[in-house]
Formats: sequence, C-alpha cells, structure tokens
Amino acid sequence: PAIDGSGDEKKKKLRIAVIGGGWAGYSLCESISTNNLPTKCGSRGDIEIIMVDASKQAKGGLAGGYRDETKNNRPVEAGIHGFWREYRNTFNIMESIEGVDVDEVLGGFSPSVLYSKNGKVAVAPVLLDEDEQGSDSGFCVNKYGKMPVIKDVSEKSIRRYIAALLPPPLDLPLLAEIDNDTNGKKGDSKLSPIDLLSGLGLVGAWADFEQESRVSWERYDSQPASLLFEKAGITDALYEEMVSPLLHVLPMCPAYDCSAAAALSCFHVFALQSKGAFDVRWCRGSISEKIFDLWQRQLEQRGVSIRGGSRVASIEKNYDGKFNIRLDSMDEKTENSLIVNCDAVVLAVGAVAAGKLAASSPSLNSLDAARDFDKLRGITCVAVRLFLKPHPTVTTGLKGGLHEKTQLQPDFANAMIDSPIAVCGAGIGDIEELKETGFCIYDLQRMHDEFSVDYYEDHVDKEDQVAVLEIDFYRADSFVNCRNDEIVALALEAASSALGTASKIDQSTIVDSTVLRARNAVSHFAPNSALYSPGVKLHKGLYCCGDWVDRVGHASWSTEKSVVTARQAANALSADFGLTNSQCNVIPAVEDTPQLTALRNSAKFLRTISPVETLPPSPWVFAKQKLSRDG
Repeated sequence: PAIDGSGDEKKKKLRIAVIGGGWAGYSLCESISTNNLPTKCGSRGDIEIIMVDASKQAKGGLAGGYRDETKNNRPVEAGIHGFWREYRNTFNIMESIEGVDVDEVLGGFSPSVLYSKNGKVAVAPVLLDEDEQGSDSGFCVNKYGKMPVIKDVSEKSIRRYIAALLPPPLDLPLLAEIDNDTNGKKGDSKLSPIDLLSGLGLVGAWADFEQESRVSWERYDSQPASLLFEKAGITDALYEEMVSPLLHVLPMCPAYDCSAAAALSCFHVFALQSKGAFDVRWCRGSISEKIFDLWQRQLEQRGVSIRGGSRVASIEKNYDGKFNIRLDSMDEKTENSLIVNCDAVVLAVGAVAAGKLAASSPSLNSLDAARDFDKLRGITCVAVRLFLKPHPTVTTGLKGGLHEKTQLQPDFANAMIDSPIAVCGAGIGDIEELKETGFCIYDLQRMHDEFSVDYYEDHVDKEDQVAVLEIDFYRADSFVNCRNDEIVALALEAASSALGTASKIDQSTIVDSTVLRARNAVSHFAPNSALYSPGVKLHKGLYCCGDWVDRVGHASWSTEKSVVTARQAANALSADFGLTNSQCNVIPAVEDTPQLTALRNSAKFLRTISPVETLPPSPWVFAKQKLSRDG
C-alpha cells in the first residue's frame, strides 16, 4: 500500500521524504520542521515530513550507535566521532535541541598523540586552550586579539607566547611536542628542523588553493596529493612521520588515492584555518543517547515521522511531478511493503548509497547532476570495542582526557599518559593488513562518563566493571570480511605495536567485544571526485546533502559539511515550495587571516604573470628544476 494523506486537510499538506537518518538527515528535518511550529496566530504549518533510514534505530546513522542486546546492555558505535573547534554550524544546531547542553554533552578540548609506523611522533596539544581565555598555559591572550602576556618563564610558556604572535600554520611546529616519550623526556627526534621547515613548501599551494573557488577545485582535484607533496619539496621524513599518518585518519586514504584539493581542504579545515582549528572535543558517551535521542523527540513533537529499518529500493517520478519512494523492507506496524508518496525527496545518504539509488531510479539517474553518482567511491571502516577485565592497579594522573584514571593494564595506560586518543598512520608494526590502513585508539574510561573509574565507585558493582578500549580502522578492505575473533586479534596486535607496549592485552581478559563493519560508508575524496559531487539541488523536488555534496562550496568537512549542506538543501527546498518559516541560515566558515589573505593575493598575482598549468612548486623545488634544466 501507499502511504499518503487521507481527508482534505492532509491532502493539502506538502509531503517531504528525507532518506537517511544521520547528521545530514536530522539537520534537514530540523531546518524545515520549524514550519510546523505554532505561529503568532496559533496555527501550524502545512508540511508533513517522513524520514526513513535503513538502520532499525534511525538515530544518527553511521555516527549514532546503539545498545547491544546482551544482559549488560553495552553501548556500541560504528566509530568515535570528534567535534572540531570550527564546527560552527554543528554546535549551533546542537544548541537548538531541547535538553542538549553542548558543554555537558561534550568534554573539553583534548590533545591527541600522533604515531607513525616508526613510533610516536608528537603530542598535538590543545592549541587554543582555556588559558587563551584565561587559564594556565603560561600566558593570557583573548580571542579578540589582545597581545599575549608571559606569566612564567617555562619552556611551554615561552613557546606558546611566540606561537601566539604567529599566524597559522607557522604556530604549529612551536606548539607540537615533537617526539617526547611517555615519561616526558626528549627522545632522538625523527624530525629535524630542516624536515619541519620543508613543510613551508606547501604554503604556496595552500595560498593558491581557495577553499570556496570552483576554479581552484578543478585545478587541484584532478591531481593526486602525492604530486602535491612532491612539488612542495617536503622531505621523506616529514611525509612518513606526519603527513602520511594524518592522511590515513582524516581523508582516510594514502596520498596517491587522495586528490590534492581534498588534502589541502582537509588540512586547512581541520588544522590551518584558524588558531586552534585542530582542537577537538569528544562526546561524553554515545552520540545516539546524548544527542540523537533528544533530537528525535524534538522532531517527532513537530510532526516528523521517523521510520527505522526502511531501506529505499528506488525513487520514481509520477506523471504529476510527485514522487514514489519504494521501500524494500516491511513496515512493522502494517506488515506490508510500502510506497511513500511525496512532493519532494531529499537524499541524506552517503555517496555510494546515492549511487545505488541512482542506478535503480531512472528518474534520478537521468538528471545531469546525478548521472555520475556511480563513479563516487566509499571507504570501508571497522570499529572494534573491547570490554576488558579491569586491572587490579588503577593508573591515575593521566593527562588530556575528561577523566584521569583507567583500569587498562598499566603498560597500556602509561603509554597513553598524554592523551586517551592515539592517532596512528598506516604500516604500523609491518602488519600486512595495515599496509594502507590508519586507525585510532581510544581509552573510553577517560572519555565516557559511564565507564569512568569514579562513576564505577558509586554506581557499578565491582563484578560488572570493565575497562573499555576502542580501535577504529579506516580503509579496512583487507580484513573487513575476516571473522570477528580474527579482527579482535588484529586490533590487539595493532594497538600494542603502535603504543610500543611490552605485551599485548591477553585475549582471556576480554569480557565482551563488538566488531562493527561499515563497508564503503565513508566518503572517499579520490582524484577527480569533486567533478561528480553535486550541488544541493538536483532538480525541483529533488535535493541532496552530506559531506560529499557541494565540495566547492562552504569550507567544511565531515559532520560540519553534512550540517551545512543540509541547511543549504533546506533553503533550496523552502524557496521552491514557498516555505517561509524554515531555519536554514548557514554560518560562514572562518575568514582567512590577514596573513593568508596577503598570501592569496600574492598567489593570484603570480598566476597572472606566470601561469602554472597544474600545481605550483615550492621555491626550492622550482630552483632545483631550473638549475637542472640550465645544467
């Protein structure tokens, strides 16, 4: 049967179907469901919104998570997701959810530790910490540009003072704690000053590449990031120790399979666009429970119908311009296959899912904007959560997390003394399966309230207490089809190899474990992928949003990009159908610093007098090439 209105009142309603229940889908519904709020005259709007998602929970999609069905009702997620400082639209939309206090849902900004295949590389501290608004990092400077003042003569204070006087990214080498061991002693640095200085070779391309310029994206997206780094002249050491690990956990792919535009955009958004851009906060528990449960309640109160366990088979356009959405699942209430009739459809799914929908929907595939969806690719991720017998020794005084205690075995705890987050590049431990796989390690006892040692003392019986370790793998195609026990064993080996612990965690200490596979679920920004990225409006009545949409638009990534494009799609839909009470204003990305603006102007001038067909080389690479030719 078809789901449509009955009675004159319902027939007048504009019906909108939203496919996908992640950040993009919920943000789209949030933006347009305000049309159903009571007006000053006391009446309500005339729209009906149906959101469908393939997962039974339909709360947060890939990011949401759920409770397992064991007697302990343990929370699991398909990966831990961070919230970066410049997630302006994301924080804004979270603040609009009744019952969500951002500062109670998220912990403070946390440092992270970067590991390469050769071991620990650096501690990435919180770059704009509480002290910059008045805490304890050694000097005072506020966000409005007040000059820093040194409060003591410690090395940390002096480095932060000098860094505060420099524009990003020149402040990063001073702030990063390069190659310290877990006892805080200086090790034999893998990165020399020359290696670090070679990173300046990227400044020319960074200035030349304008984040919201179609011309820039066309110029850089056709080239692999490997060519970008070669022309920049960065040293092999800097690439192996810092650039490559970041590529494997941010865009989640090696340089040859990542577009130069994506690499520049990703590094700009996550690290370089402003002071503190690399600073990240983490949810204090399950995103589904802390955010999406309350969000779903709010949307349902506005009349949004949310249907989990509903996988869309195809989208068909009727002769009257309306749409039929065919579901290949069964509705639990009616026990019948469903067809959703609607006036407008919003695709809030990943790129690969959108490609599959286009392939089965001639009315969608015939559109110019959707014709190349099949060329978009996805990255496979695997999330492993280990619930472990607590070690008799509670390790305390650990830094960087929401909580400072853990019941992980002491060698693991001490290896993660600086932060509960370890960011690991590919090739760790010469493990064949990890040749092109990056991963992150999380000590959730220091990040999630319900696992914290202090919470356990008052609320959890001793026999029910567990230490919780999560290992999330990116680009995990080489082992995604392995058995759960094989993947758990791989996770233990990977964590031990990365952290350099004397021993692996014994599998006999594992109380429970979960392995979640997300095949081709994360957007893959390969060379030329921006060519196939559509705008938010495919056609009147057909819209899309997600982190793979409108790559040349708003300078944002990941969750923030999903929220931004959802607001943009809501704006386009509202304009097409005359919705006047939508809340879909997009907060612009942070403005370029004066120094970057000057660099961009110089790059534009240089292109007018000496056009470069592809990517501009660094000055030293250009000089080397010229001397080679002259010789």
